[in-house]
Amino acid sequence: MAIDPKQITTDLTLELDEEEISAADFSKAFDHFFGLVKEITKNIVPHKDGAAWVVKVYSGSAGFGVNGRRGVYLDSEIAAIRQTFIGGLRQLENGERPVHFSDKAIEHSRALGTLFHAKKAPANVRIWSKQETFYPVVKMLAIKASEFLDAVYEDDGSVDGYLEKLNAHGQFDFVIYDALDRRAIKCEVDENKLQEAWSAFRKRVEVLGKVHYRRDGMPVSVKAKEIIRYPSKDEMPTLDEMRTLLSGG
Repeated sequence: MAIDPKQITTDLTLELDEEEISAADFSKAFDHFFGLVKEITKNIVPHKDGAAWVVKVYSGSAGFGVNGRRGVYLDSEIAAIRQTFIGGLRQLENGERPVHFSDKAIEHSRALGTLFHAKKAPANVRIWSKQETFYPVVKMLAIKASEFLDAVYEDDGSVDGYLEKLNAHGQFDFVIYDALDRRAIKCEVDENKLQEAWSAFRKRVEVLGKVHYRRDGMPVSVKAKEIIRYPSKDEMPTLDEMRTLLSGG
């Protein structure tokens, strides 16, 4: 059942006008909608709590909305977030990368674009900015978002970051987080390199191998051939030790 626009009292509202919605789809919809709200908030007002929103579930319909906490956000900041949210989704659908959309924001947008994708009929999903305007979520949103996120070419190279996740279930891989912007980069590795990766856990490393890049040149994943661990501070020689080494001592 659709939400009556006149009854909308939230700053941003996700309307799911579907006859049947599984608990998994409902949870997915909320997680990615609110995840997008938080990501945009962090980019618009980085000095404030990105999760300071109050959630409202609309009765009699499948929909929920959020209100920015007054006292935390100024009205002008909430207006900017609303405008960026709706305008950014429209830009993304048209193949343009919105200025205030991080990679994580684009990932959330792609997930919203795949809601109820198994249905033959188009999904009836709308995102409202107050009662003023709405964006109808379409599959093209997911298609265009994927163009910004998916790898399109590969080349020999290296990536640099902190190794913080390790997986040996089904396949062997680990994740490093870029030293500058904390983007996650998945690294596939042969089993004989797994112990080497474990010894570098939570350390800064350089991974060499076949790197898969996005259209904008950012690395997405690596087929790792070599893992080089940077020495930690306590492993670095002191100034006196360096003088001794340089003097041939």
